[in-house]
Amino acid sequence: MASVRQVAAEAGVSPATVSRILNNDPDVDQGTRERVLGIANSLGYTPKIGRRINTVIGIALPSQLPPDLGAFDGALVSGASQAARDEGFRLAIVDLVAEKKPNEAYTQFFNRCGLRAIVLRRLPDLDKILEDLAREKFPHILIADRSDTDGVSWIDTDSKAPSRAAVKHLIDLGHRRIAVGHYRRGGVDTHDRVAGYVEAHEAAGLQVDESLIVDSGFTLEDGESFVNNVLSIPDPPTALYLTHSMSSLGALRRLLQRGVRIPEDVSIVGFDDCISRVYTHPLMSVVRQDTVDMAHRATKWLIRSLTHPDQDPMRESIPGVFDSNETTTLARDVPVRVLPDGRIAVKDIE
Repeated sequence: MASVRQVAAEAGVSPATVSRILNNDPDVDQGTRERVLGIANSLGYTPKIGRRINTVIGIALPSQLPPDLGAFDGALVSGASQAARDEGFRLAIVDLVAEKKPNEAYTQFFNRCGLRAIVLRRLPDLDKILEDLAREKFPHILIADRSDTDGVSWIDTDSKAPSRAAVKHLIDLGHRRIAVGHYRRGGVDTHDRVAGYVEAHEAAGLQVDESLIVDSGFTLEDGESFVNNVLSIPDPPTALYLTHSMSSLGALRRLLQRGVRIPEDVSIVGFDDCISRVYTHPLMSVVRQDTVDMAHRATKWLIRSLTHPDQDPMRESIPGVFDSNETTTLARDVPVRVLPDGRIAVKDIE
């Protein structure tokens, strides 16, 4: 384990300067600060708590979490905490917005929190956070997203291929107007799902109707609003693909509330990043990623990388899966339209 004196010798500064930087002294030159922090992390320096070596890693979650933590974040915490226990570490939840001081480098903040490494998911200002972590060489990994920033480690699920398979499945069932709901402010992987939707249309020789690519948010209520919007248009879709787990459940719920038969009236494919599909009736057809496994793999790699700080960043994409279950069937000859007041109308054949 590197010491303050070793960091000082490598950086060409005094041990006192290293200590001032590690203790967030604002009167140190910024260039010197960044160089020392980078060297400290590359040497594997970590502060001790009392006489014990710190064995805690953090997971950074958004400031505004739902009361039940949320299916995706709950799955992240489950997988990461199990991997941490397997390696003799503990997991601590961190709020980068509320807890980090404005003038702190991330290394200083994490050292103050007693953390050896950090697990990340998509957060506000994520690109800037990743750039800082890479420059400081603080051990980290990004889950369920990707980054082109040099030195950033990440693991995600290939959502494009199973999304393409899901939409092809709907096209093969005779659906020609398929609406896709996605979260516009999501990560790279959420945009991959729309890309799979487009590729499936192109492979089938079908023109993509841009009006059927709709922001469906990431909450139950967003999914309900998506259904209200797309099924009320004059030429409604006969099938829906929701690319977020909670909006998928919201869309299914709203269809059932409106008395729309699934899949006889409208087919629906959702997204599942935990086990939400097993709680639905009918059992939902889904594009699926295993978030627990993804977090488990990422955390194990991150902890083991602490003893090999010079190794290449982890960059891995795990294949996703399309599961065809009970919410898709042959397209109706005459689409079902749900009016804004909730009444069901059948579109006239022209």
